[in-house]
Amino acid sequence: VVHVSWNDAKAYCEWAGKRLPTEAEWENAARGRRSTSLYPWGEGTDPMGPDDEWSMNVWQGEFPAVDTGEDGYRGLAPVRAFPPNSYGLYSMVGNMWEWCSCYFPTKDPNEKHWTLKGASFVDSIDGSFNHKATVVSRMGNTADSGAYNTGFRCASGKGGGARPAPPDQETLQKIVAEGGVEALQQYLKDSGSGASVMTAKEIDDQRKQMQEMKKQMEEEMEAEDEDT
Repeated sequence: VVHVSWNDAKAYCEWAGKRLPTEAEWENAARGRRSTSLYPWGEGTDPMGPDDEWSMNVWQGEFPAVDTGEDGYRGLAPVRAFPPNSYGLYSMVGNMWEWCSCYFPTKDPNEKHWTLKGASFVDSIDGSFNHKATVVSRMGNTADSGAYNTGFRCASGKGGGARPAPPDQETLQKIVAEGGVEALQQYLKDSGSGASVMTAKEIDDQRKQMQEMKKQMEEEMEAEDEDT
């Protein structure tokens, strides 16, 4: 299934009684039993598979003019086109990007993106164009975006390693208006976003501390000048 947005993938997983994997889960599963692998096959270090054969579906040739199909496919390949990794999972690198449940950081806090993993058939073996296809390949897109090279897979159980999305500006402003900076501090702490904010008193205390440090340094320098 392709042309699936993050919203669609999430809804399907919930309907099936499952969920999207976190980025950490996805990457762990893609690596297989070798925890530091860049690729799901062999020793995890060679982009080519055993006997120097293709083990993933990526673009060969001049992009975007010609895909020579050296790996056996032009465009999408069947999920089981290549051997599975040590966990029995197929097509964890190349072929299509896969949605994860984790937020993808952006420069604009009001534009939320979600994480895609694994690269696709329009990416490259060496990063000479588009993305270099490995288990750590990642990018982000908006929740309503879908394309011919995006899909997903379901996960079950509690999961772990999720990256929470930051709160939007409207929510933050409402919290400050209703409960002040202290309420915002508590909200950020409870959300697990890793963000923080200082109260006016904390800012003033920090300013006084910096002034005291500056004064102490100046006095020490004056004392050194007198000794010389």
